[in-house]
Amino acid sequence: HTMKLPGARRGPGCEHPIVCSAAAAFAAGLLLCAASELITTQSFRAAAALLFGFSPRAVATAAFLGLLICALGFLCRSLFAGGLLISLALAGISFANYYKMLITSTPLYVQDIRLLGQVGGIMELNSASLKFSWASGAAVAVMLLVLVGLFFASRRFRPRLLQGLAAGIAAALLFAGLFCLPGSAEAWFYAPLGSGSESSEPQTVHNSRCGVLLGLWRSIVVSSAEEELAIPEPDEEELLLQSAREWIEALPETETGEKPNVVFVLGESFFDVTELPGVSYAEDPITDFRRACAEGVSGKFYTHTLGYGTENIELELLTGINSRFFSFDDMIYGWEQDELLTVDSVVRQFADAGYYTAYLHTFNDGIYNRTELYKALGFQDMFFSGDFAAIDPEAAAASYYWSYMNTKLSGQYYSDDYLADVTTMLYEQKVEEGPVFLWMATVENHTPFYAEKYDSYEFPFESELSQEAVGVLNAVSQGVANCSEALGKLLDFFSEREEPVIVVFFGDHRPGMPLESGGTVYSELGMAPENVADWTLENYAELYVTDYVIWSNDPSLLPAEPGSRMNSSSTLLGLETLQLAGMELDEYWSMCAVVDTISDAWTWNFFVPQGGEPCYSPFSVLPNDELDIIRAMRVFMNSTFYGAEGPDFWDIFAVTDKDTG
Repeated sequence: HTMKLPGARRGPGCEHPIVCSAAAAFAAGLLLCAASELITTQSFRAAAALLFGFSPRAVATAAFLGLLICALGFLCRSLFAGGLLISLALAGISFANYYKMLITSTPLYVQDIRLLGQVGGIMELNSASLKFSWASGAAVAVMLLVLVGLFFASRRFRPRLLQGLAAGIAAALLFAGLFCLPGSAEAWFYAPLGSGSESSEPQTVHNSRCGVLLGLWRSIVVSSAEEELAIPEPDEEELLLQSAREWIEALPETETGEKPNVVFVLGESFFDVTELPGVSYAEDPITDFRRACAEGVSGKFYTHTLGYGTENIELELLTGINSRFFSFDDMIYGWEQDELLTVDSVVRQFADAGYYTAYLHTFNDGIYNRTELYKALGFQDMFFSGDFAAIDPEAAAASYYWSYMNTKLSGQYYSDDYLADVTTMLYEQKVEEGPVFLWMATVENHTPFYAEKYDSYEFPFESELSQEAVGVLNAVSQGVANCSEALGKLLDFFSEREEPVIVVFFGDHRPGMPLESGGTVYSELGMAPENVADWTLENYAELYVTDYVIWSNDPSLLPAEPGSRMNSSSTLLGLETLQLAGMELDEYWSMCAVVDTISDAWTWNFFVPQGGEPCYSPFSVLPNDELDIIRAMRVFMNSTFYGAEGPDFWDIFAVTDKDTG
């Protein structure tokens, strides 16, 4: 008989447990990389090519995942435990990116992780789009097989305690050296693939080159190239402030008089569908919008997203904050409340001027949790789908509120027509007490779009689109038409009012219009490549734009003659409304007004000089004196919101010793 000593290994062991465990972890990483690709692309061919091609991207991703599995597995003495954590995280990232691309044609950003707490509301809003395919099922099966393999590897190759701890620390250090040090990560991986710091291309392009996982990781460790923004010397800073004062003093005087009532209408996914190439409508779906344009001032509305991001567009408009002036792309909907309150919002200025302010939205507040933030921004009342009994007498008198609300459904959501009704009800209830500022956010034309969304369609069209694409565009067209008709109802109501009213209507973004068969309606129409990574500046400029109109029952309140065309953007339209209402602008909003004199829009994908055509950068088209405005605004924005060295907005009119001497 052989006596087993205490602590001896039970069962068959392995002479080189560390090497074997590392090999198992790398193999697991490679299989997980292929599973992620299958989820992302829904293509077995693409996943197989990645798995068997051993491309730099596949090897780097396998190393990334394998080192994490080793580090966690050795430190907790179980490759299976490490693999389970990594697999769940990778599956979450891959599915989140897939569904976001499907719904919005926009990839997952690091900032989107901030919405993790609102995942329930997001799933409720987009439930019809969250379909599970055979490819996704196969990817999950591969991940489960990987975990089974790691379970047996954990039992077979488990090293001794001290040996495993040392190996775990070594794996963590190697991971940090390869992937966490910006210079190292860029030198051996990102730069050779064309995604180094010299590249300022969008996230979609980097995901295509590096994969979803390492594309996201790049946004953490690699800073994109930017025009130089040197910290000004003291003398240069004084010149900068002096120039800013001169620019502001050159702005036209803001006329103050009778306070006009202001109504903002956010048209969910609204745009002029008749401008789609290769599509011919039997009747115009947006006749009411065209009437508003003829009586008001309208134009292109440049936005920062496609298919999603409504709250970010709202906050850009309400705060004037353009993330393009920062050194990196930052979706401001994820900011802490105190950061957004650094400057007085559009709403706060109306509230401080004695206006009643209210926000109306026909969905619930389960995604962005607007209530607390928006009240801090200046809204006195917030009304969501469960709150309209406080406005609508019929809703208040209904025996069961939600049965009454169900009669207001149109295309899955509460109708824009009903929102127009409760808005005019609230207006009538409050206008006798003083001027009002109302913000109404429609939701009827929200994704998903599919052939059965509406029972019938009133605006048939001719095109060469596939059957699925026709169904999607039918749903979008009907939603756009209903939004236009609701706008017409509002204008009819306000036309009869004696007190001055300004209505500002805009589409927050275009709908993504993805197709289950692959691509989008836009790609079928030839407006943009199917792969977003192949988009050009022209594609972004065409698809990151909607339409807006400013209408008033008093033409003297319009920014130009009725029927005029003037372009605007999500970071300028709020400012322009403050000017129309005769609000006195502080230093911050005054500098926003200075920027408005030289540009119509600046996003991370294009720049539009005032009255000009989109281009890559202001540094390629503006003269030096106008570039000084851009440089100054970047200094002010960075120092004000990020604490960077240099002057902020409140330094512009600061009294210096020289001024008082």
